[in-house]
Amino acid sequence: MLAERIASHAWYHRCIPDLFAETCRLRGERSALIHDGGEISFRALFDDVQLMAQALTQRGIGPGDVVATLPVPSPEFATLYLATLQVGAVVNPLNLLWGSLEFAGVLPRNQPSMIVTVDRFGGRDYIAMLKESIPDLRWTNGRPGSATIPALAHLVCLSRSGTRHDGFDDFSSLQGSELAIDRAQTEAQIAARRPTDVQFICQTSGTTGLSKSALWDHRPPLATVNFAAKALRFTEADCFMNLSPFFHNSGLFALNLNLVLAGTSVVLMETFNPELALGLIERHRCSATFGFDAHWQGLRRAPNFAPENFTIDKAILAGEAKTYDLVRSMCPKNAVISSLYAQTENGPLVSLSDHDCVDEAINKYRHGRPLPGVQVVIKDIDTKERVAQGEPGEICYKSPFMFRGYLRQDDETRAAFDDEGYFHSGDYGHLDGGYITFLGRLGGVVKSGGENVSTARVTTLLLDRFADEFDDVKTIGIDDDYWGAKVVSFVRVRGDRPLQTTAELREACKGSMADYEIPREFLAWKGEWPVTPEGKIDFTRLHAAAMSRDT
Repeated sequence: MLAERIASHAWYHRCIPDLFAETCRLRGERSALIHDGGEISFRALFDDVQLMAQALTQRGIGPGDVVATLPVPSPEFATLYLATLQVGAVVNPLNLLWGSLEFAGVLPRNQPSMIVTVDRFGGRDYIAMLKESIPDLRWTNGRPGSATIPALAHLVCLSRSGTRHDGFDDFSSLQGSELAIDRAQTEAQIAARRPTDVQFICQTSGTTGLSKSALWDHRPPLATVNFAAKALRFTEADCFMNLSPFFHNSGLFALNLNLVLAGTSVVLMETFNPELALGLIERHRCSATFGFDAHWQGLRRAPNFAPENFTIDKAILAGEAKTYDLVRSMCPKNAVISSLYAQTENGPLVSLSDHDCVDEAINKYRHGRPLPGVQVVIKDIDTKERVAQGEPGEICYKSPFMFRGYLRQDDETRAAFDDEGYFHSGDYGHLDGGYITFLGRLGGVVKSGGENVSTARVTTLLLDRFADEFDDVKTIGIDDDYWGAKVVSFVRVRGDRPLQTTAELREACKGSMADYEIPREFLAWKGEWPVTPEGKIDFTRLHAAAMSRDT
């Protein structure tokens, strides 16, 4: 099934509800979801999706309506995701890490007809946060309404404690257990879907301001899992360990790869816990996963990590060169480890390293070749002209599965493309020998003494230069009256040795780094790096720590 779909370019010609229905028919009693000690077969999951699709239809949710979710990685939200697409509605996962400012800015733009949320997660109260974010929220005859979100008709809550919240329907009302499945309606809904239907609003990371609402049809997420499966040598015998939140594109990746395209099992846990993850990997003999730097470091540092029980031999890595070595040391011999370059606007995969490449330096330091059909050029940050091969600049690309623009942000959409039709990513990197090297967001490129300095590149160079001394490094830029931006590196040293002085380290860097790349300060860091709950390094906290030491 999987090989035939890859060979026939099913990602381009078909849509998610169609593929999912066929997968469930062919996989039957095989486990689709593994969660909290229980398993749900593909046959049972398909029935759950049909019941939820009927419940959505009965509430008037259909083509073009937006269903916003504040989700955790659970069977309930996996089912809701697939049911929303089946009825033709637009799914819009929202970031659980946001505050009321972000929700208040994004919800009126996206105009959801239904919001489905957890009530509490990570110590945060999302019922209170939503009410704060929609100050004109009112209920009439039990139904919500808002002048700023006139489309809003339904609020639904999933509570693990069983708490009922006034004005919010309980999630069980969407599960339709009292209904009989209407097979004719199911077939009609699936048949009505088209690959070019816009059915996703995916929020950008918001690193340069309020998150933008990128529109996808079915092709961006299906292209991503299609080419990832091919690069990883993924098979129908694999089992995937999901480490990512469902509000992140990598969480959608897990659902689309396993439940839709490949018909494989996916193991879910509602929050990343390294010790729990290792236990699940061992118990279910998980063979594949995706992880950021913090995920891999957390797994390796967990007290129950044992190489003989770590069965992951197909790994996608979104991280630094140092983490590639770490993952290689953790996984079995001959494991396939693929580094990527990804953006929400391309569904999100732009490039991925391939299992046939035996050059470890290419696999470690670069981020693969552009996916088939994706055209990449590098343009000068200031002049916007193309640069010579190997020279750094802004990564720009065209793609057959690019996003369809930003919702209700026509000016931003037009500004993102140049006269040649290339999308300007806002990322810094270079293209050399056909391989992309991602060097960080342009916001991570600091102008120091008149030179563009990539903080990601500085980190990689330092880890290579001091491989025996430095355990890990994170580099940032902080404002400086003289340099414009001062390059500062936090260093976690190996063992109990003290960190050398900045003067000693700067002298040791000469000759192996450009003078303008050598950090102006080296600061010692003890313990784990600060991370966000989605597993990324929290550079905001590192910046604050650097500023406090600089005063």
